[in-house]
Amino acid sequence: MGKKSLFGTLFLFEIKKILKNRFTVILLIVIAAYSLLQGVFQAEQMGDYESRTVDLERAIDGREIDNTLFSELVEAADEYGTWWNESNCTYNALCDWVRKIVDYGKPLADYDADSIYQIRQDTIKDGMEMCALTEGEERYWEEKEALIDKPLVWHSFDEMLGLYDIVQSIPLIMLFVITLLLSQIFAGEVKDKTDPLLRCTRGGWGITYVAKIAAAVVSTFLLTVLFGGISVTTSLLLWGSNGWNGVVQNLMPLTSEPLTMGAFFGRQILVAFAACLLLTAATCFLSECFNNPVVVMGAVFGGFLLILAGSREIPMVIRPLSQFLYLLSPIDMASPNVLYEFRLVGFGGHYLTALQFAPILYAFLSVLAVVIGYFVYLRKNKT
Repeated sequence: MGKKSLFGTLFLFEIKKILKNRFTVILLIVIAAYSLLQGVFQAEQMGDYESRTVDLERAIDGREIDNTLFSELVEAADEYGTWWNESNCTYNALCDWVRKIVDYGKPLADYDADSIYQIRQDTIKDGMEMCALTEGEERYWEEKEALIDKPLVWHSFDEMLGLYDIVQSIPLIMLFVITLLLSQIFAGEVKDKTDPLLRCTRGGWGITYVAKIAAAVVSTFLLTVLFGGISVTTSLLLWGSNGWNGVVQNLMPLTSEPLTMGAFFGRQILVAFAACLLLTAATCFLSECFNNPVVVMGAVFGGFLLILAGSREIPMVIRPLSQFLYLLSPIDMASPNVLYEFRLVGFGGHYLTALQFAPILYAFLSVLAVVIGYFVYLRKNKT
């Protein structure tokens, strides 16, 4: 039997061992049901009021946010834009957009479209100063801001926000799935005392390691596609994708990213899949190092939570550590809030945003974990 044939046999065996496990079947049923419910309930249109007003809320879609539209908003709203019903709900989301930019304590009539855009620009500049950007980074964002057509065109986005919530939750859901299913991929051999059998079999060294890693990655990919696909497909079928072609500034008005909401959704999916790859590699690596499934699960969960806490608590003035932990946090990288991350990663005068760099970082760390794990595996098999 050749190496390719041997690898294929081991690969299929490991895939079956992961997916045919009784625990896996139960977990599949539970997560699939959760994914279906997530797709059904993600959009804020389940109530009777929401279903009656959906067409009214979309009545101004495609219009420029200029003085004419803003005057209509002021006329339709109460003084501070806090009271909404079926007679004026068309401007509800637009009013929320305005309030994300201007002072909540002032009447809407104190502003016009020009002043709102000026406040937006000033707030973005303040945010950049808070991040202590370099001159090159500031110049990068100024160039990106110039690519955004103004006045902005309004689109309601409840449906897209629901899709964002689904994708943002994928790394967290898969954290549970990956650690529960893969924590024993190497550690289980030691726990069940079957590792000596591998040492005396053909391919018990390197080929077995590669087969196990490949099976883990493929299984994770399939499960991510399954769970995410169920939720996204259900949401699209039930609620649609209104706002897909609208600019992300409809949702996050203080970003200078020249993206549509659909384009951001695509990048968000890429980040989520890359994060799942990293979680898979980390789980397999720690499984080989610790030889104890419980310790592996604790280490992965603990590391995930520490990174999440560190990305929020460490001050931005400690930029290298703060920025690195933020990039490492899948929950943050897959969130629309990443559009407010102005800190860039520079290479010879060229820059990548956090959204662009995170998948590259996750892929690199995944490969690094697999390579180091390979040598750890060989060393253990030779002892």
